[in-house]
Amino acid sequence: MAMPPPTGNREFRDDVIRIAELTVTSFILEGLTFQNCRIVGPAVLIPQGGVQIAHCSWDAPGVDAIFWEIPPERTQIVGGVVVKDCTFSKCTFQMVGIAGGAEMRSLLAN
Repeated sequence: MAMPPPTGNREFRDDVIRIAELTVTSFILEGLTFQNCRIVGPAVLIPQGGVQIAHCSWDAPGVDAIFWEIPPERTQIVGGVVVKDCTFSKCTFQMVGIAGGAEMRSLLAN
């Protein structure tokens, strides 16, 4: 069972990561690296700068199932997990959605 990494160690490898365990005291994940992990929700991640998602897969039938569009006029979001300066590499996402502007949907589709 993964716990938030101690200061100085901001990397998870080959682990099962439950988003709820990382967001007990804050709704923001910042400066973390996830390598070959299974990222488990339920959760909706809201990338906000410096986020890289490479060679990952989603336990979902397609982009329409995971993407939650946030219209540009909406300025406040409650209940999502903000992700900043994080890297996800070779991870599998289970019961995890992604929220963002329409431009993000096109990135997920590629």
